[in-house]
Amino acid sequence: MDEFLIGSTDGIGSLLFYDRSPLDSQLPLEHFWVRVTDLNLSAAGRVCEGYVSGHPARLFAELAHQWSGWPDELTWESIEGELLLRCSHDGLGHIAICVELRSGYMPDDWRVSATVFAEAGQLEVIARRAALFFGQSR
Repeated sequence: MDEFLIGSTDGIGSLLFYDRSPLDSQLPLEHFWVRVTDLNLSAAGRVCEGYVSGHPARLFAELAHQWSGWPDELTWESIEGELLLRCSHDGLGHIAICVELRSGYMPDDWRVSATVFAEAGQLEVIARRAALFFGQSR
């Protein structure tokens, strides 16, 4: 799969994962690009997979598993902190995926945040598409 898109149910924003390296999802992921869009915002950054954190497919699988709701937030952060995903559920089937993307780990690097909304009924498809894009973990 060349890219993996989560379009916000509010029709405004999106979260796009693309440019996976290596391209073959049967090989362990080294890095990928992510683009977050919202009203008057578009930002993209490269995310390193690393050896410890794994990739966000596990987070999306957990969301699908707990589709009816979960306490607090479910989160995933990249090894170098360039991408943070925080997911919350309102108990009515609405999921907020808060995306924080930064250009680096230095205090002067840019940082953006946006929220992409999904519905509980979409979570199984999102989890399957995430597994196809991200492939195997280290």
